[in-house]
Amino acid sequence: MRLCQEQLAAAAFAALCALPTLSHALTESEPLSMVFEPAPEPAERPNGVPAAPLRLARDCTLYLPAIEDTRSNKANAGNLTVMMPTVHATPRSVQSLRSGDATAWTRGALQSLGRYGLQAVPGAPPAGDSGARQAVADVALRLAHAWSVNLNLVSHVVLKVSYRLPGGGTAARQYHGMGTRTNWTSANGEFMSVLNLGLEEAVRGMAIDAASLCDGRPLPEPVGAP
Repeated sequence: MRLCQEQLAAAAFAALCALPTLSHALTESEPLSMVFEPAPEPAERPNGVPAAPLRLARDCTLYLPAIEDTRSNKANAGNLTVMMPTVHATPRSVQSLRSGDATAWTRGALQSLGRYGLQAVPGAPPAGDSGARQAVADVALRLAHAWSVNLNLVSHVVLKVSYRLPGGGTAARQYHGMGTRTNWTSANGEFMSVLNLGLEEAVRGMAIDAASLCDGRPLPEPVGAP
């Protein structure tokens, strides 16, 4: 019996250690940190099956002349809804999540493109530089929203990217990313964790298309295109 109790205590302690930084519960007066931290690559994930990292390009430079926050609501990044423990789950209170510097957050996520084999360089390419292994893109954050669903947190992040094509002209694409995780204490670190998952998924979609341009291949047709 005592052994079982010790094993349960050890398991609980390990679970707490595995949680992201949950410094304190959210308040409406304090913005989220908006610091991007990528999830570990498959080979680094605890208790996961080892897998090779996703490499999409080789020696590809992605120039980023513009990185902007163009959300319609720059002040908020979602909401926390506290539900009554009843059959119909009546909302007891709704708390808005204040957004921090979302431009710096997006810039940090784009720097993680190195894990896919792309070197992200802020700014336009040098004059006269027409190297084949490069792509140019203007990035705008269109949406960053996290919310609570019972004991879970969900996020939706949207990036709009305008690629400058080698032969002149542009091509625009939108990348949607979703994140989910268990809500333990409604803490700021938990909300940032789920927002980071959504942004990372959107950036991964961007990396696939940027790698195509670096290889001299055309962009795939947008999803839903006729």
